[in-house]
Amino acid sequence: MKPFLYLSILAVSTIFFSSKTELPHSSKKDIKFPLPGSAGTWTIEWSPDEAYIAYGGDDSLLKIFKPGGSSLTRSYKMNSMIKGLSWHPDSRLLDISLNNGVQLLDMETGDFFTVTELTTGGRGIGWNYTGELLGLADGRGVVQIMNKKGELLRSIKKHNNHSYLALHWHPSKNIIVTSSDEIILFDTSGRQLNMFNHRKERAGILSVRWHPSGKFFASGDYGHDGEGIESLLQFWKEDGTLIKIMHGSKTEYRNIRWNRDGSLLATASDALRTWSKEGKLVNSGKTGYNLWGISWNSKGSQIITSSFDGNIDFWTSKAKLIRHVF
Repeated sequence: MKPFLYLSILAVSTIFFSSKTELPHSSKKDIKFPLPGSAGTWTIEWSPDEAYIAYGGDDSLLKIFKPGGSSLTRSYKMNSMIKGLSWHPDSRLLDISLNNGVQLLDMETGDFFTVTELTTGGRGIGWNYTGELLGLADGRGVVQIMNKKGELLRSIKKHNNHSYLALHWHPSKNIIVTSSDEIILFDTSGRQLNMFNHRKERAGILSVRWHPSGKFFASGDYGHDGEGIESLLQFWKEDGTLIKIMHGSKTEYRNIRWNRDGSLLATASDALRTWSKEGKLVNSGKTGYNLWGISWNSKGSQIITSSFDGNIDFWTSKAKLIRHVF
């Protein structure tokens, strides 16, 4: 790593979180797959430099490995279940949203730091486009905005205390799209820009993602297929105008991700599917189990997925299975 980048990482990790955390267990040794207790894998994220892949879930284990390897390079026992992960856009800092707050891992030093003001975590976490602000959509229905000094700048409450399920920043403006039972957009002053229901039936929206152009965003909901309520993938304008509805999944859309240039949207449900920015189904691949986590590499050539049962799989951009890690 270049010296100036290393120093910037160290500086951010030193000032961002005011409390260094000692964990009950941490290991940097290679740990062979499979790991016991890997069920309930909520989230998996490829680092922007493609050096690491991190994942976690119900078992409270943060697991990190290198894409070309077949063993974990690090495994950390956290103090509660892992609900969301997000890499800083310009460094090897990893944000970890737990059931009871937020921590950050400095991949260079192995040190953890805690946002001391937060006691509730959530599925929605991520940095804004400049990497200056961190947002958390938590389990109490509050959006928390923090700066690089680890200071809580603002807590934005919505009209009820239903848990947020997702958060994503606009790619060029400080606007946040959030989802729960409905879709709500805020700016960082706390002003609500829009709120709307995505369908007549009640179905939680598990993932929202702005297109890299910033002209629209996608949402994927839970649905209730057993009750005849189909899971929907939808495209929206910022003002709430519905652009497109996509059909086909028999289970909920757990996570959705655009590749870097915005040419394809990958969705994790009963299959890995890729969709064009116009909403056309391009490719589909199945494994026999439902997918939960999903992430692209920065080149857009590969996708990695996780499942509730702890399966980790590599795919091509055309949804062809490359390798089953375990």
